[in-house]
Amino acid sequence: MITDHINYLLTLESKGIKLGLDRTLDLLKACNNPEKSLKSIQIVGTNGKGSTSAIIANILKCAGYKVGLYTSPHLNRVNERIRINGIAISDKHIIEFVNEYHKTINEINSSFFEAITALAVWYFKKKNVDIAILETGLGGRLDSVTCCESDLLVCTSISKDHQHILGDSIEKIAFEKISALKDNMVCVSANHNLIIKKVFSDYLRNKNAVVEYIDSKPDKNILNRLALNGKHQLENQMLAIKAISHISNFTIKDSDIKKGLESIAWPARIQKIQNNPYIYFDVAHNEASFMSLCDFANMQKGEKILILGIQKNKIINNIINILESTFDKIILTQTNTRNFYKAEKLQKFFKKKTTIIKDPNNAIENAQFAKENTNVFIAGSHYFGKHISNVFKISFDNI
Repeated sequence: MITDHINYLLTLESKGIKLGLDRTLDLLKACNNPEKSLKSIQIVGTNGKGSTSAIIANILKCAGYKVGLYTSPHLNRVNERIRINGIAISDKHIIEFVNEYHKTINEINSSFFEAITALAVWYFKKKNVDIAILETGLGGRLDSVTCCESDLLVCTSISKDHQHILGDSIEKIAFEKISALKDNMVCVSANHNLIIKKVFSDYLRNKNAVVEYIDSKPDKNILNRLALNGKHQLENQMLAIKAISHISNFTIKDSDIKKGLESIAWPARIQKIQNNPYIYFDVAHNEASFMSLCDFANMQKGEKILILGIQKNKIINNIINILESTFDKIILTQTNTRNFYKAEKLQKFFKKKTTIIKDPNNAIENAQFAKENTNVFIAGSHYFGKHISNVFKISFDNI
C-alpha cells in the first residue's frame, strides 16, 4: 500500500528519461483515453516553451475560459506542473490518481514524466477544462505530450540543448521538435533561420500539415504590455497571440489579450523576487537563455552579481566571456542534485576571478544583503527553486 503518494511519483525519476510513446499510450488507455476528448495545444521548442504556454493560458483565462496548463519542470513542488486557471493541482487529486493507477504505472514501467503527463490529462478531463495547454518535455517526436492528440502545435525558438539526447546539430534537434506535427495539424512557429526552416519544409513533404511563421516585426499595438522581463519574451508573446487566432469556436477579444498580457505572472523567468537590492531568479541553463539574461542585465543600472550553478550536461563554454563581461561579480554554487557541477569544477571554465559559496542557501541568503541598487541574478537551474522558496518564503504553486 502506498502511503506517500507524491514521493512515489518522485521516486519514478530514478528511472531516468525514457523516450518513446508506447508506455504513455498504454497508461492513457488505462485512464480511459482522456486525451481523445480534450481540446489541447502542444508547445515544442528549446527556450520559451513555459512562458509561451503561460501567456496563452492567461489570455484564455482572461477571456473567461477554464484552462489547464501543464509545464515542466517544477521549482519546488510537483503540483506546480499541473494548473487550472493558475491554481496548482491539489494533493488530494494526485493521491486519487496514484491510488487508481499505480499498479498500471508499475506494470508498464512508466517513467516519472510519462506518469505526470497522464496525470495532467486525466485531471484536466476530470475537471472539464475548456482547453489544455501542454508543454513538451523533451524534443517532440518521442515525447509523452505528443501522445495527447493536440489540435494545434506551437514551436518556440530552437537552439542547442540536450544534445546528448536530441542530437549534436541544430538540424537533428529541429527534426525532433517538428516531428510532433501530425497530419491535418497547423504549427504556429517562431521565425527560425533558414537551416531550421529547411528541416521543417523537408518534413512537411510527407505530411498533410502546415507551418505558419510569425512576423519578424511585432504589432506596435502590443508592444510594452507583457508583464514579463526581457526582450526575448516579445517573440513568445507574438507566438501566443497567433496561436490563439487558430483556436476554433473560441471568442477572444482584443481586451482579453491586453488583460492577459498585462496580468501574466510566470515564475523563474527573470522573476524579480526582491527590491533594493534587486534580486532576480531565472532558469537560464543554455547558451541562448543566458544570452537573453545578459541582455536584460546589461540594461540595469548599478552593480551586477551572478549566483550561478548548473548541471554537467549543459554546454556553456561559448557564454563564459559574455558572463564575465556582463557581471561585476560571479558567485558559484551547487546543489546535491544528480549530475550537478561541483563549484570547483565549474570555476575552471572561467578566466576571471570567481567566488565559491557551495551551500546554495548561504549563497542566496547573502544576496539579500547586497548594497542598495545592486542587481543580483540567481540562475543556471530550476533546482534553485526550493532554496529560493525557503529563503524568501514564497510559493510557486499559484500564479
